[in-house]
Amino acid sequence: VGDVVEEHVQVVNPQERHYVAVVVPLAAGMEPLNPALETAPPEAKPAGRLTAEPTYVAFLDDQVAFFYDTLTAGTYDFWFRTRAQIPGSFVQPPAKAEMMYDGAVVGTSPGARITAAAKPE
Repeated sequence: VGDVVEEHVQVVNPQERHYVAVVVPLAAGMEPLNPALETAPPEAKPAGRLTAEPTYVAFLDDQVAFFYDTLTAGTYDFWFRTRAQIPGSFVQPPAKAEMMYDGAVVGTSPGARITAAAKPE
């Protein structure tokens, strides 16, 4: 609890696509750190860099989402940071990349289980 986690998602896009969303749900007990906020702590800035700047980014309570009007063919890396807030064992739901107006084009990652332990006093 209290530790900062560097999140990394990689998407392989074989052809140019339009109106793409890459959504990374967060495990319960994790809080996203938005480096664009004026009050963001220094540790909110991820070490990794986005491959391409998104059209829009949303840091929500339960997910971080990257939106693109156009995503050319290639491999894309998405980096952001979260902080463990609550002790326990939680499910990290799969990330999803999809065309927003064509539900047939979608890809998901495997999910995971994370454990946040209380720090000893």
